[in-house]
Amino acid sequence: MPPVSVARRVSAPSWRDPRLLIGLALVLASVVLGARVVGAAQATVGVWALARDVGAGQSLTAADLRVVEVHLDEGTGTAYLEASAGALDAELVALRGLRAGELLPLSALGRTGDLTSRPVTVPVAGNVPQGVQVGALVDLWVVRAAGAGAVEDAVEPERLVETAEVSAVVTGGGALGARSGADVQVVVPESAMPVVLQAVSNDDDLVLVPVPGAGGARS
Repeated sequence: MPPVSVARRVSAPSWRDPRLLIGLALVLASVVLGARVVGAAQATVGVWALARDVGAGQSLTAADLRVVEVHLDEGTGTAYLEASAGALDAELVALRGLRAGELLPLSALGRTGDLTSRPVTVPVAGNVPQGVQVGALVDLWVVRAAGAGAVEDAVEPERLVETAEVSAVVTGGGALGARSGADVQVVVPESAMPVVLQAVSNDDDLVLVPVPGAGGARS
């Protein structure tokens, strides 16, 4: 007659069981790690953003900025100016055109001496071409008057500056008097200043041609 097997009684695990303690430790570690990951993903920091368009060479004031809460990772966190840094230095200017709503990048801030170009006011007759706005890039052309009205004396249009940045647009003639048209301020390299100023003083027709795909401030 075969031996009768006796069922073994399964006892409940004890709190002193190493396997139970290790399992509890792993669960606790997972919860803590998950909480830290979620907290880091939801963490935001206050940074300065542009409240309105600012052209190259213009100084930045409190009226130009507002604070926004954003999440920045380690790769981009040092690229923007945190609002906790306090008020901006009064001598800081925009080194390029900045568009309203854009975060204020440190690379776009500098001092007047850092600018290699200077703003020049160009009178534009008639309506301002579509796309000519603060931060846009334009080519500056001059159309000189023909001598004595003869066709053979006509001078072909000449491009004075390529990809100049627009820093301000004042419609209605601006500071040059009550006239139709607008005054458009463009940032001109110092090397091109003589020919541009000569064209302005000669009352030559100056034409701004927008650069395709460059209708506003870059990020």
